[in-house]
This record gives sequence, structure tokens and C-alpha cells, in this order.
Amino acid sequence: MNKWTKVVGAVAAAAMLLPLSACGGSRDTSSGDTKDASEVNIGISMPEQMLERWKIDGSNLKKQLEGYGYKVTLQYADGKTDLQTSQIQNMANNGMDYVVVASIDGTSTGAACEQAQQNGAKIIAYDRLIMNTDAVDYYATFSLEEVGKMQGEYIEKALGLKDGAKGPFNVELMAGSPTDNNAGYYFKGAWSVLGKYYDSGVLQAKSGKVPKSADDWQSIGIDNWDRQKAQNEMENRINSFYNDGTKLDAVLAQNDAEALGTVNAVEGAGWDYYPVITGQDAEKANVQAIVKGKQSMTVYKDTRELAKATAQMIKDLVDGKTPEAKDTFNNGTKDVPSQLLTPVSVDKDNLEKILVDGGYITAEDAGL
Repeated sequence: MNKWTKVVGAVAAAAMLLPLSACGGSRDTSSGDTKDASEVNIGISMPEQMLERWKIDGSNLKKQLEGYGYKVTLQYADGKTDLQTSQIQNMANNGMDYVVVASIDGTSTGAACEQAQQNGAKIIAYDRLIMNTDAVDYYATFSLEEVGKMQGEYIEKALGLKDGAKGPFNVELMAGSPTDNNAGYYFKGAWSVLGKYYDSGVLQAKSGKVPKSADDWQSIGIDNWDRQKAQNEMENRINSFYNDGTKLDAVLAQNDAEALGTVNAVEGAGWDYYPVITGQDAEKANVQAIVKGKQSMTVYKDTRELAKATAQMIKDLVDGKTPEAKDTFNNGTKDVPSQLLTPVSVDKDNLEKILVDGGYITAEDAGL
């Protein structure tokens, strides 16, 4: 038995006891007795509703869990870390057996999660890891570096870099929110592809905003993944460095809010072309932008599958089983057992097959 198996086994064993003490129930898995589903209370804390994906995530997860017969409380924190902390604390005080947290700021939710854990809850980090605390039992997300790698590879292919194109090409870089632990992994994945081209001079950024390494990603981060802040940033770069006819070949935008902000900035500049623009999340407006040739690609993360995987984790814990979590992520305090789902790169060539035929979006909503 390896070390990880022992850790997960211990976590699963604890899971068989803690939720029950919070609700005053009892279970003896050896005799086949299980807690009634209607007695299982689950709290879900989502970061906001402004981004379409979080509304979809919350709704899908709630539906999955209620399908198992559990009682579910879903709350959105409106992008405010103090509100999210308060909501998690209230869930703790209300005796939730399980609390699912998609953190606004992975370092700020730890204390509230510790309170929930002390009250008997198991904590599941959803999509974003909760940092620097023991109070996170499992983590469900997508393969984070793969997301950024797909974005970098799209730019690499579009500019012909692998085929020996010499450039220099002007590629501006934006990373995600400095408070989002995931953002560092996204940029690391993109930099693993693009970094060598900046080092050789094939790629450059007229703005000079190129991190010294993947570890310096926060220097180009966009607070809270905010569309307007991304738009303001790109407007400043365009006005300062590209208003003399210098071509902007590509923009690494690491989610769809940043991508849409970039599209708006380009349109505001009155250009007769769009640079290669990446994205992530397959938001409806961005899918339409891809169809219209304004945005180049997005990384699709099927949040229906993420909700299903998270709900299955909880069901396994309720049933006294060990959840599937073959990987681990270190949150600064512990190695958290994690389940990683596979993202998909989507552009105009496979958009209909992946998103429409896959039932994620209608043809009308996609602009087809």
C-alpha cells in the first residue's frame, strides 16, 4: 500500500464518521445500514453569477445532488470574499454535512472551511483549490496546466511557430486573477509552449509585459478575471504600442471574460482584423464570437461532468466508499486527493460537433 492510498483511506474513514456526528445520525457500513439521503445536508458556495459558467455550475451541481435525495443549499457570493466567508460560516453553523466551495480567493476561505470542518463537515474544493489549510478533504477540477497548454498550442499552430516561422510576432499576454490558484497553473501550461519563443525572440510583446518566468504570472494577472479590467488593459496596450499600424498577431487571454474584453478593445481601435485570441469556459457570447471570427478558440470544460464527478464524490462518502481521486494537488499545507477531468480545445472547426451536438449549447445560442 503506497502513501497516497493510506492517506485517502484515512480520509474516507473519517468521512464515515464526521458527517454523521454533525447530524446526530448513525451508520454501520459493516451491517449495510446507511444514513437516509433526506438527512444529508449539503452547502454549495459559488463565487458569483456574473460569469455565466458559475450559474451553470451551481445549477448542475444542485440538480445532481438533489437527484440523490440530499438537501442542498446553494449560495452565490457576488464576487465578494467577505460574503463568501460569511456564507460558509453560516453553512457551518447550520450543521452542513458536506460543504462544496468554489473559492473567489483560495487563501481567504480557509478559516471558514476550518470552522465547517470542526462542526463535522467534509470540505470539497470545486474547480479552485482552497489554500494553506488542512480543511479541504477532496478537490474536483479539470487538468489545469492542460488548459493553458491548449491555449499556447493554438497560438503556436496559428502563427506557424512549429513550422519554423521566424517572426518576430507580437503576442500580448494576460493571466488570470492573482487570487486564483488555478490561474498560475493555466499560465504555466501556456508558458511551457510559448516561453521558448519569447526567449529566442520569435515572439515579443511591444508592451514589455512578459513575465520573467512562469512563476511571475501574477505580474500580468487580471483581478477577479474581470472583463472590463481586461478590456481596459488591452485598450491601454493598443493605444500605447499598436496605434501606429503595428500588427498585433495574438493575445493569450486565459478565460472568456478576458477574451471578450480583448475583442471589445480591438473593435474600439477600429482595426479591420482580429488577432488570434484564446479563451476558456465556452461562454455563450464567446461561442458566438468564435462563429463570427472575432475570437479564435476557447477551452471547453464540461461543467456538467464536473458537477457529476463532485456529486459522485459526496455520494461515495455518504455510502462509506472512497471517492475516485487518483491525483493530488498540494495546497501549501497538505496533498489534497484530487480528480482531474479532461478539457477540450474548441474553435470554429469543431464547435458544432463538440458544443451543439454534445448538448452543451443550442445551435441558436451558438449563433449558427
